[in-house]
Amino acid sequence: MPRQSASLITALLTFVLVANLVPLMTVPTVLPDLQARWHLTAGQAGWIGSIYFAGYAIAAPILASLSDRIDGRWVLAGSSLAGAAASIAFGICADGFWLAFALRFVSGAAMAGVHMPGLKMLADRTLGPAQLRSAGIYTSSYALGNAGSALIAGVVQSLLDWRAPFVVGGIVTLLALPALALLRPAPRQAAKEETPAHPVMLRRNRALVAYIVGFAGNTWEVFAIRVWFVACLAWTLRLPGNDIDLPNLGVVSGLAALAGVPVSIAVAELAVRYRGSTVIVVTALLSVLVCLGLAATAGGNVFVVLALLVLLQVTSFADVGALGAGAVAATHAAERGRAFGIYATVGFASGFAGPAVVGLVLERLGGTESPDAWAGAFLVMGVGSAVTAAAVWFGRSDQRPSGGR
Repeated sequence: MPRQSASLITALLTFVLVANLVPLMTVPTVLPDLQARWHLTAGQAGWIGSIYFAGYAIAAPILASLSDRIDGRWVLAGSSLAGAAASIAFGICADGFWLAFALRFVSGAAMAGVHMPGLKMLADRTLGPAQLRSAGIYTSSYALGNAGSALIAGVVQSLLDWRAPFVVGGIVTLLALPALALLRPAPRQAAKEETPAHPVMLRRNRALVAYIVGFAGNTWEVFAIRVWFVACLAWTLRLPGNDIDLPNLGVVSGLAALAGVPVSIAVAELAVRYRGSTVIVVTALLSVLVCLGLAATAGGNVFVVLALLVLLQVTSFADVGALGAGAVAATHAAERGRAFGIYATVGFASGFAGPAVVGLVLERLGGTESPDAWAGAFLVMGVGSAVTAAAVWFGRSDQRPSGGR
């Protein structure tokens, strides 16, 4: 049977990833409603917003390693079904903090069975420069799913109610199944490749460690701004002199996240063509500057704050494709499931912590109606990209990744 083209494989697996991401931003989009209806504190709201990533982090090493032993298509199919069920159940049954907390945990665990196993499947089916470009596109498409989730949730909520986005998100997730059916098994030689004499040992793989820590910094900032974007903008609009007409704020957040997709793909391409570590460091430092700008202008002019919020959605995500491609290049084919499991676990543990810590900072510094609290929140977000820049800079190699191993 002839090998499927890299472009078709990338398109199918990217669609599977994006379809599974549709429920992701449902909670952040409707968070103000949930806080009002369920009388949630800022800390509780932060936990509901971030527990998804804890579920991901806990399940990632198990499900990513499982894709080393069985056909990854089964891992992705089962995880897609579980994610769809959890999202639909949230929309129908959730009535308070604890049930919402549990269902979002399941949703995150299900996503762990799609994201990195999908990247492994992509890497196993592509070679050379096409492998790195495909990995950059696939990982960058996370923002496409993120943005699509916020857009769909915002539109559906405005037409129906806060529960409907969860049900719709679960239904869209099921569309991943026919796409998986079109994907052929991995080439036999990739499945039988022998484990190298020196398996992945983090202390011996400086490049992989740098990308793992860099991804952790990235997810800290990305998910913190994704979870708190709507709440911050809603507060800013309530301030005197800041009342302007905007679409549903979930739609605004989604459009801002969507702008990050082509930027992330472009940054990943620059990292393939030039020295990837330098590209990532410059991008991360730019995002730190945007966080500092938001901290300085919190509670100020709505046009300035809105522009910086949108810019942070873009800059925080801009290096994710380059980080993913770098991680692919730093691992051997026979080790990818385990290596990507570590990459995802550390990254999404940080993604879980980021929104929760921001929520606690907001609560301790005066709540979501305090400019000082929001200033502190953006300083905490900026720590993520600062860590990314430092990790990649100190873990840099003199050689550009070649991929295809």
